[in-house]
Amino acid sequence: MKHIVDGGYVTLGQEGFTAAAAACQARQGEQIRRSNRPPFKLVASLFACAYGLAFVAAAAGLRLFRKASPSPLHRRLAEIYYYVPEMALHKSIELEALLNHARDLEGTGLDLGCGSGLVGGVLIQEANLAELHGTDLNQHNEELALAAGYAAFRQGDIQALDHPDAAFDYAVSICVIEHVADLPRLLSGVARVLKPGGRFLFTTTAPLFRDSTLGYRLLTALGLTGKAERSRRHKDVRTMQYHYLSPEQWEEVLGQAGFEEIRVRGIFSRRQLLLYDLMNIQVNWLSFYFADKLATFLAKHRAARLVMQRATEWCIAALSKDDVTTETATHYLIRCRRRAS
Repeated sequence: MKHIVDGGYVTLGQEGFTAAAAACQARQGEQIRRSNRPPFKLVASLFACAYGLAFVAAAAGLRLFRKASPSPLHRRLAEIYYYVPEMALHKSIELEALLNHARDLEGTGLDLGCGSGLVGGVLIQEANLAELHGTDLNQHNEELALAAGYAAFRQGDIQALDHPDAAFDYAVSICVIEHVADLPRLLSGVARVLKPGGRFLFTTTAPLFRDSTLGYRLLTALGLTGKAERSRRHKDVRTMQYHYLSPEQWEEVLGQAGFEEIRVRGIFSRRQLLLYDLMNIQVNWLSFYFADKLATFLAKHRAARLVMQRATEWCIAALSKDDVTTETATHYLIRCRRRAS
């Protein structure tokens, strides 16, 4: 089947993308399980040690030369993601952008694809949200989401919301929308469950993301254009990202779903994405996956955990801010309102 990007949507023929992504995820799962069997586990554990030492050294250098002071948000994220610091960087960029508009949200809200509630829990605390409800496909996330501060949780597919009409004053979503196959259906459902004038804030990938990943840039720089294109296609499938819409396309699809006052802002630079990919280098060799080994080691050694946590704070404080426009962004923050009539 032919892999194409048509009008901002990634497809493999008509129906092949979802099947290909599921098969890819199954292979990744097997590779990660292999990383916990000899001799792969030993090698992965050595990689974990080397990674931790290299990351702490790099973070110390950033602290010395950039002299950026961690914020309370950075410290909270470092407490959560000290063993996967690339996630702390990613979420700090998104949350800092969201918080510019989320602190004045009032009433009852809905988090689309809330997962275990780790990121949403930080948003609840930082924005002082009174009543944020979560919904996610995984029922096992309910207990975790409620513990993180969500007022309620409902299991379900966000493409088929079963909440009552006009039930919420606002909705948020953090890097989930791009993983949804039926975007018009999702957006129409969000408009339905929002009250007239209700606000919708979300982050998502931009078209430039496909040309900005580490693999694509490296292969292109080496003149291996064919391999670079295959790397880009594989990234689409591996991360199960269905669409990369431009600001104009977002205005069109959101307008058709019943939204107005649509604002698109770039929030993630190509440099930041490159640094994220470098910190997440293990994703390219999942048979030697080491994040879980690093987490286990740090859980047993409090001093080492505190050092890694502090290094994560320094890293995201130094790297989470960058100059970016909608033309140079790899991700967007999008704001809009449900039409009043």
